[in-house]
Amino acid sequence: MTLLLQRGIRLDLCAALRKALTPMKTPLLSATAVALLALTACQSKTDTTSVENSTTVENTTTAVTTPIELPPAIKTEGSYRCHGDNSLVKVTFFEAKKDGTLSAAVASPVDATPVTLSGPADKPMTADGGWALSGNDKSFKLTQPGKPEQSCSK
Repeated sequence: MTLLLQRGIRLDLCAALRKALTPMKTPLLSATAVALLALTACQSKTDTTSVENSTTVENTTTAVTTPIELPPAIKTEGSYRCHGDNSLVKVTFFEAKKDGTLSAAVASPVDATPVTLSGPADKPMTADGGWALSGNDKSFKLTQPGKPEQSCSK
């Protein structure tokens, strides 16, 4: 019964659409409304699927996530003059990590790729190759590979 009713409505809407599309007999607004109504009636098919299952399946798979540690925030950054050979270095000091480790990135010369030094707060920051930095963002002592220790300041 509902199928016949749906077809009857569909035929009536399609006939109304054809009638509305005859040139210059109806306003454009009502033709558009009838066309949209006809299109929605033509595409209104609903499929109903029922599942009769008495067992429930639980999702036992959980995503294993590892905690993500963000890099430390930049504390200060600047160019420093080293007093041993009058060279210029660019140093970026980072905030201390959660475990109290300090770190800094040193670029010498200024346009070189920075080397990251790190270490505990009470000892100099070091990196492979003979790099060492002790002090703070105002003045520090820097040891570079192949050079003696120098005092550097802004």
